[in-house]
Amino acid sequence: MAKVKNKKKAFKHRLKKQGLFNNLKAPVPPVPPVAPQPFAESKTVAKEEVVTTDLSLESFAELPEVDGLRSNLVETLYNEGLTSVAAFATVTEEEVLALKGVGPATVKKLKENGGEEKILRETGKVIAPHNNGLILKWCMENVPEVKEAIEKETALYGTMDTWLIWKLTEGKTHAVACSNASSSGCVNVQKGVWNEEFIQNLGVPLKLFPTIASEASEYGVTKVFGKEIPITGAIADQQSALFAQGCLEAGTMKCTNGTGSFMDITIGNTCKIASGGVDNLIAWKLNDTLTYMVEGFVSVTGSAVQWLRDGLKIIRSSGEIEALAASVPDTNGVYFVPALVGLTSPHNDPSARGTIIGITRRTTDAHIARATLECIAFGIKDILDVVEKECEVKIDRINVDGGASQNNLLLQMLADYCNADVARPDTLEATALGAALMAALSINQISLEDVKHILTPDAVFHPQMDATLREERYSIWKEAVDRSLKWIKYA
Repeated sequence: MAKVKNKKKAFKHRLKKQGLFNNLKAPVPPVPPVAPQPFAESKTVAKEEVVTTDLSLESFAELPEVDGLRSNLVETLYNEGLTSVAAFATVTEEEVLALKGVGPATVKKLKENGGEEKILRETGKVIAPHNNGLILKWCMENVPEVKEAIEKETALYGTMDTWLIWKLTEGKTHAVACSNASSSGCVNVQKGVWNEEFIQNLGVPLKLFPTIASEASEYGVTKVFGKEIPITGAIADQQSALFAQGCLEAGTMKCTNGTGSFMDITIGNTCKIASGGVDNLIAWKLNDTLTYMVEGFVSVTGSAVQWLRDGLKIIRSSGEIEALAASVPDTNGVYFVPALVGLTSPHNDPSARGTIIGITRRTTDAHIARATLECIAFGIKDILDVVEKECEVKIDRINVDGGASQNNLLLQMLADYCNADVARPDTLEATALGAALMAALSINQISLEDVKHILTPDAVFHPQMDATLREERYSIWKEAVDRSLKWIKYA
């Protein structure tokens, strides 16, 4: 018994050091338990035996169920009405983890105030913790310096281009390119302006936000060696690569293959909102005309190859995978779902985990290497199918860039499974090129027609796979993905 008391005393002391009980003049009064609904198929933090008696904050903090949580999170849980073990039993691991960033209560409130469908229709994005507005709200509530600066009206918000322009102009210009603004999730993409209602529901002052400008604007001047140099052209990274690839018309697309893969499809001048797990963004604004795009992101591409090198050690360098994969005619029934950090578009399941299925005694490292390249092509096809269906476009050509696009076998698989030509340009660094082209366009050094022809194909890969075989393999891939979803509950 003495050991238990000493353990509790030590735990209490640790929480005091963390600041939980500092400046508390009186115990927090118990409030009626508020039981959040657990996520479907989620593992709860609860133990089998629960106590229904309301606890004091101090006693609640001593529970083993909250051991390891930051002291301020413990207090947050308690103040939300979780004042007993029984109440805490209703909280899922996902909800506890969410409290470490933007709390689920904020997301819930936004959905109730604005409606999920309305928010998606206006901002082009679903409500998620990575939304810039939600992050800003969290900073206001949890970072004293930010809260103080906002109260003193000395704070401004923006993306990286905003900060660079602000510094280069010595604080004279507080602006953001339309493409970067739309990625924040706080813009009405239909109009290309800040979504005032959404921001108001967040409780964030609108005056913090920068002016939204055209990508080809003149943002001001900076001084170098006593000379004034105009700042022209600003654009988000993936939009920049899309621009450099000459994808200016509806139905044109590019795929940047690096550590992950970004697939961006130009939709045209009419906003068509896709709801199938992809982002609806503004590609750029030129002469008051908005051009739209849809973006899907596969988080594991080159990083899957790196895992083969560093984790499994079946290759010594990333460049070896093509030859190893090409040494066998197929994967011999092996499928690799590279959910090494969960699955992104279009599944968007952070609880998914990597799965290699179909392994037999005949499986070799070459089969696994080939399955790794194949899964990249499958992941891109997943996104392509969503975009073609919901945005009513047909993709017959995929322009690629990025380091992983040097792999010829990968690009042939991409052509086969997407049933589209895959064009690799003579330079793979399209992102930097796009920013330069936008700057040149803003000072009338080039035209939009010129942009279409800047990059020329180094190689074009045509579909060669039989349609029946394509559908058969893709169907099995989808089954493999289904088995990897929501796997974290078993971890």
